[in-house]
Amino acid sequence: MAGLYFEDFEVGRVYEHEVRRTVTEYDNIMFSCMTLNTQPLHIDSNWAKKEGLYGKPLMNSMLTLAIVMGVQVTELTLGTTLGNLGMTDVEFPNPVFAGDTIWGKTTILGKRLSKSKPDRGVVEFMHEGYNQNGQVIARLKRTGMMLCRPKKGAAKKAAKKSAKKAPVKKAPAKKAPARKKAPARKGAPR
Repeated sequence: MAGLYFEDFEVGRVYEHEVRRTVTEYDNIMFSCMTLNTQPLHIDSNWAKKEGLYGKPLMNSMLTLAIVMGVQVTELTLGTTLGNLGMTDVEFPNPVFAGDTIWGKTTILGKRLSKSKPDRGVVEFMHEGYNQNGQVIARLKRTGMMLCRPKKGAAKKAAKKSAKKAPVKKAPAKKAPARKKAPARKGAPR
């Protein structure tokens, strides 16, 4: 796995992520429409020009947030995270527009072993997103459930344990009913 295990995270360490993403008008419109966010300041250039604060469409903040969180996955959590537990302190101090390039940093704020599951731990991240000018465009704290590094021999023990289980009986296969051909309609092409 490319991601880090719970034990690999050091409190206070800062990661500057190499993955960068230039956002486009298409990204903004598609994301907004896919998430049913029909706010004209994201999808209507004419409205944004006449009524908006910036005279052009503003990038959907949830897309911005998704990219800021996404740029860290390959380096930090790919295949080693079990899921997000929460996000707090979300801020968007500067706007994002089509043509901006987003990149990010992650700081490890804290970590603790799970109290109920010895194979995992909880890590608190601070994700910060920047544009091509170095301005902070998004910031959030995220808590994630991370796998602990597998113990040596754990895979062999698991395989032996599952091999000892009784074989599962399969139900007899049912024969599919024969399909009847639909009668032809008058005047329908054949």
